[in-house]
Amino acid sequence: MTCRMGFRATQQDRIIIKAKTQACGKSVSEYIRCCAIGHMPKLRMTRSQAQAYTSISEARGDLIHIKNALNAMPQAERLRCFADPYFMRKWISSANKIIKRWREIERTLTE
Repeated sequence: MTCRMGFRATQQDRIIIKAKTQACGKSVSEYIRCCAIGHMPKLRMTRSQAQAYTSISEARGDLIHIKNALNAMPQAERLRCFADPYFMRKWISSANKIIKRWREIERTLTE
């Protein structure tokens, strides 16, 4: 069951609340309810943040394709491509770390 609640605010407070609700993509009621129970609504991504997110996703995808292609190569062919096996192992390990870090960034942006 829901009930109606009300409160008084100055015109300046109303303007600030309205601006914050629009920045979060929430209604005034939803925004105030979230704040009142201890949640801080997150702002929507800006256009540049969305472009950065897309760029990170594409770069991550490219690295995954490279890693998968290298893993699919026979060992002899990989050694031909990368003459030093130590370098190759370090390269794949480093690529995996970058991919995992980008995934963390992706999760942060989407939460």
